[in-house]
Amino acid sequence: MTGKDPEPEDLLAVRDPAAFYIAKGGAIFFAIADDAPIAVVAVKNLSGGVYEFCKLVVLEGARGTGVGRAMVQACIDFTRNQGGSILMLQSFKRLAVALEMYARMGFVPMAPPAQMLVLARTEVVMGMAIDAANVS
Repeated sequence: MTGKDPEPEDLLAVRDPAAFYIAKGGAIFFAIADDAPIAVVAVKNLSGGVYEFCKLVVLEGARGTGVGRAMVQACIDFTRNQGGSILMLQSFKRLAVALEMYARMGFVPMAPPAQMLVLARTEVVMGMAIDAANVS
C-alpha cells in the first residue's frame, strides 16, 4: 500500500482493467502460487512506442522470492514484443527496495514523456530504453 488516496485514474483502472489496459494495447500479468495470485502488474500503452508499467503489487509473503523481478521482466518482454521503445514507471521514494531493483534491471531516472499522465502522488519517474540488451 502506498498510504495515498486513490486518484481518478486509479479508480478507472480498477473498475474495468480490461478496458483501461488491454483494450488500449496493454496487458495485465498475474503470478500464481498454490492456485492463488501472489502478484499483479499492468502495462499501459501510452502511444508512440512508449509503455508504462503500473500497479505492481506483490503479496508480503512472496516478497524477496524474485516474483517482483519476474513481473517487471514480463512487462519489459511485453513492451519489446509489441515493438515498444521505452518502458516507464512511477513510484515513491519510500519504496527503496523496489527502486533499487528497477535500477539493477536498467531503469534510470527519466523525464516523463508528454503522453504520460504523472500522478500527483508520484515522487520518482524512471524509464528504460527497450532493445536487445534487455532480454531476460
